[in-house]
Amino acid sequence: MNYHHAYHAGNFADVVKHAVLARLVEYLKQKDKAFRVIDTHAGIGSYDLASVEAGKTGEWQGGIGRLAEATLESQAAALLQPYLEAVRAQNPDGGLKHYPGSPLIVRHLLRSQDRLTAIELHPQ
Repeated sequence: MNYHHAYHAGNFADVVKHAVLARLVEYLKQKDKAFRVIDTHAGIGSYDLASVEAGKTGEWQGGIGRLAEATLESQAAALLQPYLEAVRAQNPDGGLKHYPGSPLIVRHLLRSQDRLTAIELHPQ
């Protein structure tokens, strides 16, 4: 299969997938016991939204680009907070230049006792 995620990083499907992932990690953190997240399709971790690939499709603009500019109701903002904090952590200047993949989102949310194993077969 010829697939390169840099063309699709930050699109609406990534937003949904990563928002749910962030909520799952937050749910697991409700217990004191440590846990491990195993990501078997980790990708490259961080995606440059100004790259040629991202610019070719522009899909991120209808995903994280749209969400980042949206005014959210308080309940939606609370649900999306862990995910959006992970995205903001990759963009400390306040802009939206980088999009974190699953491994960076998880790493941002884990506690010191938790573990992440990130696996990627394809060199990117």
